[in-house]
Amino acid sequence: MRTLAVGIASAWLALSTPAQAQVEGRPLEPCPPLRDVKPADLYGLWQFSLWPIGGNEIDAISRGAMLLEAHPEYPGSVRGQLQRSTRTDEVKAEVSGDVTDGGFNLDESDDGVAMSAVWTGDLSPTDCRLDIRGTRRAAEGRSGGDPDWNFRLIKTPTSR
Repeated sequence: MRTLAVGIASAWLALSTPAQAQVEGRPLEPCPPLRDVKPADLYGLWQFSLWPIGGNEIDAISRGAMLLEAHPEYPGSVRGQLQRSTRTDEVKAEVSGDVTDGGFNLDESDDGVAMSAVWTGDLSPTDCRLDIRGTRRAAEGRSGGDPDWNFRLIKTPTSR
């Protein structure tokens, strides 16, 4: 039981400790400027929420996960997959994009061919790029798709 309690306490501390905290008695380096963020900083597993424009994140109508890796065809870009749940079904899609001067851009394709949505957002200046907020919009010319939503992407602690 003590081992479980220590494990839970350690996990809680890892999640609640600020990015500039100390690790093993050594202070971490401060977050680099947003303009210095590289695509490799995005690699890993992200959790996300989608909610209506003008609403609040607590009103999320879809939640999911996104795995980003190096894009095999375009150095300096990322590619991956997302899976999210809505009130009625599960959605899977392919994604690809980049980060430039602290701005995040991602294209989503639900069929692997045509673009279905565009994600644009900004990296957090205080959380060392582990938090991205922005807007997910239906791709131009896409009719009958999802409405425009706000999003928040949070990198999972194990993906730092």
